[in-house]
Amino acid sequence: MDAHLTRVDSEVTVSEQADRRILRGLGAGVLGTLALTASEPLRDALLGRPPPYSVHHIARRAARAWFGVRLRPREARRWGLVMRWLYGPTLGVLGRWLRPMLPGPAPLHGLVLGGGVWLFEWLSFPRLRVTPHPHTWSPAERQWLAVQCLLFGLVTASVRPRGQAEGLASARPPSETGLPVAPGAPLSPP
Repeated sequence: MDAHLTRVDSEVTVSEQADRRILRGLGAGVLGTLALTASEPLRDALLGRPPPYSVHHIARRAARAWFGVRLRPREARRWGLVMRWLYGPTLGVLGRWLRPMLPGPAPLHGLVLGGGVWLFEWLSFPRLRVTPHPHTWSPAERQWLAVQCLLFGLVTASVRPRGQAEGLASARPPSETGLPVAPGAPLSPP
């Protein structure tokens, strides 16, 4: 009976770890999306207008190309934000799942994630008919896409995995039994 309980406990632990990884990935994606959103006013001011890959332009073009619907500017902004807040956290989860496969520090992971997002958007957006071809964009617009994708990747990857965050925050070594140790409790029985 104990063996059965141990096996079930380990399955629950794996499931809980997966749930935590997903939640941390969502949180990391939310932070990356916030950083991306915060950079937009600066981007638009420096470019003098929103670029062709701004969320409201993408929403407007997607509605027209895929559904034959014309969105009003206010609707396009709303749908663009919905798309962004689904896309960014989803990429955060994907980045969290891929992280163990990449050696090296978090900044490297962020560059890889941001570079992957940039490549995906560069290649897929014109094919999905949500942006004009990137070769028609100004050099500054192309540079800003790269900067924003890298910003998203670096901020998203800066959220440390749970084990690292706890290990740095606690001076206590992990318990040998795997059970949590209450604060102030001795590490070994008296």
